Amino acid sequence: MAILLRHRSGAIASAWRSSLAGVRARDLKDLFAEILSRPYRAILAPPRDTAAVADEVPRAALKTEIDTLPSNQRLVDNGSFHVYWTRARQSPLVLQEIGRLRELTFRAVGEGSGKSADIDPFDAYYLHLFVWDARASAIVGAYRLGLVDEIFATHGKRGLYTHSLFKYRTAMLETLNPAIELGRSFVRPEYQRSFAPMMLLWCGLGRFVERAPRYAVLYGPVSISNTYSPASRRLIVDYLSTHTAEPQLMNQVKPRQPFRGERASGDQASCPGSVDELSRMIARIEPDHKGVPVLLRHYLRLGGRTLSFNVDREFGNVLDGLIMVDLRQIEPTLLVRYMGKAGTMAFRAYHSLNSEGASRTGAGEL
Repeated sequence: MAILLRHRSGAIASAWRSSLAGVRARDLKDLFAEILSRPYRAILAPPRDTAAVADEVPRAALKTEIDTLPSNQRLVDNGSFHVYWTRARQSPLVLQEIGRLRELTFRAVGEGSGKSADIDPFDAYYLHLFVWDARASAIVGAYRLGLVDEIFATHGKRGLYTHSLFKYRTAMLETLNPAIELGRSFVRPEYQRSFAPMMLLWCGLGRFVERAPRYAVLYGPVSISNTYSPASRRLIVDYLSTHTAEPQLMNQVKPRQPFRGERASGDQASCPGSVDELSRMIARIEPDHKGVPVLLRHYLRLGGRTLSFNVDREFGNVLDGLIMVDLRQIEPTLLVRYMGKAGTMAFRAYHSLNSEGASRTGAGEL
């Protein structure tokens, strides 16, 4: 996925020069679930021509850099854990460590960029949401956020990571905007035994949106690993295409590498009627009895809609579903988990939503 590499500071360039390759990241929740269900995947071979993972950035240097961030970029506090957002130009060392941890985490499941740090050109102008463990002076996990209105105005469609996977019309972006593109999330291995870091990332995202409520739409690629059998992948595609597709927007999105899995036969040919039924059918097919990827299930609970599917040949033939969620359509009781009561009320007031729940028409049919 080639894009023009924009100017960045010398400090950032020197840290990143050897690792600017277009790659995609595993989704955090999907990754966490698969680590638990398939622990033996950690022994899979990493990509060819693999460089040694970069050395850890000194923790004292990270702390110094984080301490200089403006107070309004500290979103969540929970004991010794804090959630911040930053930009590359503000935190070059933080970004260097995030790239190192991405590579380390993804290699543990047989993936990764093969570079010393998993950093690509998009990182230079995307935002980075991260959890900081102040007691250990360590970055716990991170998420990459693309503010679509800003990126499109500065870099055009080619400046969006999803455009490297899918072709879509400007009209689609105009329909979604203002929106946030999500991706490249991870939790470092030492912290994966708890769901707390994952929840903190989502609470940080909720607080970010509370402070910038114009961003009502979230979207991004949700991965369906190539460890799923062809029959399971076909079931997932058929279910999402039948039950969660948005025809108007689907007509404006085309995959760069379409999914061409064979149609199922026998008992697998019937399309399941619910996510739970889909998960049971997949579990009967898969040797390790895993079901629907966890992040995908999470997005569907939030009313996620499917726009397209793409096979990422650059990253182990992972199947990416382009999923979007309209936060205005989420039930307030669910939104409170991430924004809190006051934040939810403020967000809904900003969008002139009634107090009885979100409308299920119009934009809610994403």
